[in-house]
Amino acid sequence: MKGLLALLMAAATAALLSAEIAPAAQTGCWATVGLSSLPKAGHQAGQPWLVTVRVLQHGRTPLADAKPEMRIRKAGKVTTFRSRSTPAVGSYRFRVVFPSAGRWSFTVYDGFVPNCAQVHTFKAITIAPAQVEP
Repeated sequence: MKGLLALLMAAATAALLSAEIAPAAQTGCWATVGLSSLPKAGHQAGQPWLVTVRVLQHGRTPLADAKPEMRIRKAGKVTTFRSRSTPAVGSYRFRVVFPSAGRWSFTVYDGFVPNCAQVHTFKAITIAPAQVEP
């Protein structure tokens, strides 16, 4: 019985010590990002893409006061869009405009500040040329 008690005490002590020195990323400092939509097939350059991003701490709790950004990239040029908060806690609205046709990659910086923010990468999308009115 004393041996089992000593083993449990040693395990508890080790767990406490490792928690004190573990970096933030290992102690649950993370968030997930979900998008309300993706640009539809045929989305044209110059058209706004209105999207709501939901930031959840630990994938569960809506993260109030985050500062997310959407970043679009094509041929090395990056354009950043800032969000506006919505009435729903943890939801942030973006108005994104792709300036030209072609294949664009995009990421969302979750804005989990001050020390936990990460960049979330999504599948690249193809934007159609803007249609010119006759």
